Amino acid sequence: MHIHHKDHKTPPPGFSILLLLFLSPTVFCSKPGLEIIPPNGEIYLGEEKNFLCKSTVEATIKWLDSAGDEIEDEDNRYRQKHIDESIRSVYVTANKAEPERTIQCHAESESGETATVELKLRVIQKPTFVKDVATRKEFSADSTAKLPCNVEGIPRPQVTWYRYGMPITPLPGHLSASPDGVLTIEKIQLSDAGMYYCTAYIREREEKAYKNVSVIVNAAPIVHFNTTNPNITSKSNTSFTCFVSGHPEPRITWKKGDAEVPLDGQKYVLSTDGLELSITELEKSDEGEYTCHAVNSYGEHNTTLILQVLDAPRGVGAGMIAGIFLLLLLVTLLAVDLTCYRTRRRGFLMYIATNVLGRPAPRVVLEDTDIKKESVVNISGIDA
Repeated sequence: MHIHHKDHKTPPPGFSILLLLFLSPTVFCSKPGLEIIPPNGEIYLGEEKNFLCKSTVEATIKWLDSAGDEIEDEDNRYRQKHIDESIRSVYVTANKAEPERTIQCHAESESGETATVELKLRVIQKPTFVKDVATRKEFSADSTAKLPCNVEGIPRPQVTWYRYGMPITPLPGHLSASPDGVLTIEKIQLSDAGMYYCTAYIREREEKAYKNVSVIVNAAPIVHFNTTNPNITSKSNTSFTCFVSGHPEPRITWKKGDAEVPLDGQKYVLSTDGLELSITELEKSDEGEYTCHAVNSYGEHNTTLILQVLDAPRGVGAGMIAGIFLLLLLVTLLAVDLTCYRTRRRGFLMYIATNVLGRPAPRVVLEDTDIKKESVVNISGIDA
């Protein structure tokens, strides 16, 4: 069985030639389009970074230096790799700090068309402490202290010193910071001791590094009391606090006169840090000079107070209170009785005289020009 197909029209030979001539410039004469990935040529010091040169057409790709010469593989600097007919990579190692430079990716198509694209290489560096910044520095009081902050970076980092979380403000004659990051403390004192830290900051990349430094200031002790002549009554309790500064931590001793205070834990009690002396039930014998003495490897110092024990005021006894009460009671009764007498009423004293002692009540005779009348009048105020 034969199957008959419809005849398809075939293009004339001349049409194919025209189509080939039309497409030939596109296929064979296209200019390569080049792209470098990544376009950022920054490389951290000591690191290696890979760059790809990608062509839009098949081409011969080369990496060239700034002088236009083809880059050769070089240990610790350049290393190339052929990926395919449209991609070639180069590995660049930043083994040293050097000025910014340019390399080129050059591509040539089979038709001879060329294209070139440039890449700026720039070596950068994170803020890095190049020397060990001591985490602990000791100085003697009144000396000049220098705290270095040796740091490198590309570009050069900005160095700032901090204390208590705040930037240190220069203080003429005492605190200053040099452009190279050295903090100077002139005539350093115990109050300058503490934790410091320096920061190295590269603003354009928001990169920061910091280092802590503990500053120790050594000084001889200084001792003082808040009061030097306390006057305290006997039978009471008291305590004295000895305020001491100095480093290393001073050793504290207490003396009364020339002898050490007998710390028995009852009469004389010392705090755990040795700075507070307590005395209970003060007596006259506790009077005298009390000295707080402090000593460390840099010196010693002491201060003295003079304790005076005053006699306690005598209290009012129970017998005296009872006597005062009876006296007040009698005065009150007499006042009431006199009042009753003056108002001609029977009084308490009159009652006692007439009824207890049996004395007769006094009589008073009253005379009148017209009528003479004898009346009996009770002294307490009741007519007979």
